[in-house]
Amino acid sequence: MDALIFDFDGVIVDSEPVHLATFQEVLRTEGINLSRDDYYEKYLGFDDYDCFKAVAADYDMTFNDAKIRELTQTKTQLVLKQFQTSVRALPGAVDLIRRAAENGVPMAICSGSLREEIQLASETIGVRDCFQVIVAAEDVHKGKPDPEGYRLALRQLAQFATDAPKPSNTVVIEDSPAGIESASILGIKVLAVSTSYPVSELSGANRIVTSLADVTPEELDKMVSQTF
Repeated sequence: MDALIFDFDGVIVDSEPVHLATFQEVLRTEGINLSRDDYYEKYLGFDDYDCFKAVAADYDMTFNDAKIRELTQTKTQLVLKQFQTSVRALPGAVDLIRRAAENGVPMAICSGSLREEIQLASETIGVRDCFQVIVAAEDVHKGKPDPEGYRLALRQLAQFATDAPKPSNTVVIEDSPAGIESASILGIKVLAVSTSYPVSELSGANRIVTSLADVTPEELDKMVSQTF
């Protein structure tokens, strides 16, 4: 492996319930009752901007950029408050991250979450020091499934590797179809974990597991040498 890139929510931390609850709280102030089923079926994997915009459109409403910034700021404060006390790592995530770091693998996080949220949650679970690069929502113009975030992560990781990481020698760990698509466009190998979507919706990945507790860095190394 030249590099290892993790999505964040639903891959490293069990934060989707927090995002759902805070989206619901903020949207209620706008007269929108967002259901759990709608969130997981329609909006999971969106960054905050795209989620607020899509929800508004689905409810025949329009939020301009200023309004979305206001709603995002309110949601972010609610998320950070919960992350300080209740965020927890998903099974196997911390061990896999630390073992890869010990093996000297350059690593990044590429997520639709805001940088402040990623930094706080990763510090809380004790893995912030393992990542050389964080690509967050505010670093890109287009969220997943656009490949901009993963392209930027590869470019930034080149500063921490002897040779620039090749997409074909890089592994991404994702939990959503949009994330799988964004990495696959660049020719990156994708390991999907079925924490947020059923296995049937993750078929675009090169390998699918139910938990990162079932994965070792050595197995990730093998993925880059296999032809799919």
